Amino acid sequence: MGWLVMAVGLTILIITGSYQNQKMSETTNAQQYASASVWASQILMIANRINDIRYVSGQQDGVISSDKLALPVTPDSRIKHQLQQGRLWVWMPEQPGLVETLRSKSRGSALIGIFQNGQLTWLS
Repeated sequence: MGWLVMAVGLTILIITGSYQNQKMSETTNAQQYASASVWASQILMIANRINDIRYVSGQQDGVISSDKLALPVTPDSRIKHQLQQGRLWVWMPEQPGLVETLRSKSRGSALIGIFQNGQLTWLS
């Protein structure tokens, strides 16, 4: 009888532990998506603002200061940007879910790439 009680108790503990692991995983995924969504929004906001400024000023190279950007929020310090020969580059270190969220928020832009093994690879 004691063995039966112990077996039932262990079964309940295993099921409960599995359920808690699943919930923790779902929570972690939700937090990663929320963070990636904020970063993607900030990247796109910076790109839009720089494009607005550069079409007025004609600036083709360099970095536009954050004071000139006049953003409504302070973007993540890991987000960097550079104008080079008329092209705008905005980047940040890879974060979980960032690429997928950028693609979604930019409606599948062909101008999203990743830098790996010393090469820039476009995701189009």
